[in-house]
Amino acid sequence: MLKRYQKADLEYNEPHFSLKLEREKIDRHEVIKNILKPDKLVYVEVSESKNPNYDCIYDLYFKLGKHRVFKIPVSIKPKSLYLITIFKIRTRIQNEAIKYYQK
Repeated sequence: MLKRYQKADLEYNEPHFSLKLEREKIDRHEVIKNILKPDKLVYVEVSESKNPNYDCIYDLYFKLGKHRVFKIPVSIKPKSLYLITIFKIRTRIQNEAIKYYQK
């Protein structure tokens, strides 16, 4: 699904997206590379969109290292991919949260 998009098809929730990149110290080129070549995509979660222009939100999880995961919520239109925000998740913290909520 992601492979059919090109760099020109990506839209961003500005200025929020750029501020999150700066705050989390994430390179925009790394995000674009992972979206366009989703080799490191490990999980996709679908939820309902609050925006009436989109049907649903796809939370894309990319594993970029042993302890580093990016979560990128996106909305899909036929000719564009709208990147809402980005989260950097440390897998140790995520694993602790999973253990807590399974109790």
